[in-house]
Amino acid sequence: MFDDIIRERVEFDSGNIDDQVLIKSDGYPTYHLANVVDDHLMQISHVIRGEEWLSSTPKHVLLYDAFGWERPKFAHLPLLLNPDKSKLSKRQGDVAVEDYRDKGFLKDALVNFVALLGWNAGDDKEFYYMNELIEKFSLERVNKSGAVFNLQKLNWLNAEHLRKLSDEQLLVLLKEEILHSEFSSLNLADEHLLLIIFAMKERVSFIKKFITTCRYFYEVPEEYEQKSIEKNWKPEKPEQLMKLRNSFAVLQNPTKEDYELALANTAQELNAGKGKLIHPLRLAVSGQSTGPGMFDLLFILGKDEVLKRINSAIEKISLK
Repeated sequence: MFDDIIRERVEFDSGNIDDQVLIKSDGYPTYHLANVVDDHLMQISHVIRGEEWLSSTPKHVLLYDAFGWERPKFAHLPLLLNPDKSKLSKRQGDVAVEDYRDKGFLKDALVNFVALLGWNAGDDKEFYYMNELIEKFSLERVNKSGAVFNLQKLNWLNAEHLRKLSDEQLLVLLKEEILHSEFSSLNLADEHLLLIIFAMKERVSFIKKFITTCRYFYEVPEEYEQKSIEKNWKPEKPEQLMKLRNSFAVLQNPTKEDYELALANTAQELNAGKGKLIHPLRLAVSGQSTGPGMFDLLFILGKDEVLKRINSAIEKISLK
C-alpha cells in the first residue's frame, strides 16, 4: 500500500508483483534499483510521472522500505489522449515541447495549456499567467481520468496570450521572426513595424502570422485574389480607381483621415457608394479581399507606394 497525491490510497495484491531482477549478471543495476537509489541520493521529495508507471511503484516502495529510506511522495498523472481517446503518441502528431515552440506557440500559452490538462482550480477560468498558476496549481486537484489534448484550445490560448503582450514585446518577437524569414534583408523601422502590429494584433494568433497573412506589408503583390476580381473588378473600376489615385496624389503627408475623406469625396463625385471603391482599392494595394482597416492599410503603406500599386493593379488585372 502507498499514498498517491492524485489517486489517494493505492493497494496492490503482493501476489501479483513479480520477483524483479535488480542486478544484471554483468554487475550493472536494472532500472528499478537505479531509479530508487538515484532519487534517494538526489533527495527527491516528489516523484511525479505518468500513470503507466503506477504498476512499478510497489517495487519501488519495497526497495525504499528495504533500504530503510523515507519514501518520496508519489503523484501519477493521467495520460494525455488524442481526441479519439487513444494515447497521445508521436505516430499521431507532435508530442515534444520543441515541436510546438518551432511552430510558433508562446511558452506562456503552452504552460497555461499543459496546466489545464486534467486540472482546474474549481472554476471556469482557462487563461492564466505563470504567477497565477504558481499560486493556484495543486496536484490534489488533478483528475484521475485521461486528459484530451485539444489543439483548438491551445491555438485559442496562444491567441489570447499574444494579444495580452504589449506592442513593444510583440515588436521584439516580430523582428526576430523577420530575421528568420525571406524578408530578413528588409530594413524596416520599428515605427513601421509597430503600425503593422497595431493593425493586425486582433487578427492573428501567431507571431509568424504578422508576416504570412499580410505579406502585402513587406512586398508588392504579384497575384490578385481571383474571386475578388470576379466580384469587385467591373469594367468601370480602372477609370474609377485612377480618379481615386489622383485624389490621393495631391495629399500632403496624408493621415488615415485624409485618405478616408479623399475616398468619400471621390465616391460622391462618381455618384457611387464608398464600398464600390473600397473593395477594388483593397484588391489593388494588397491583392486580397480581407485585411485590416482600409485606411490603416493605406497609411502604413504610404502614399507613394499606394499610388504605384494602384497603377500596377490596373495594368496587371486588365491583362487577365
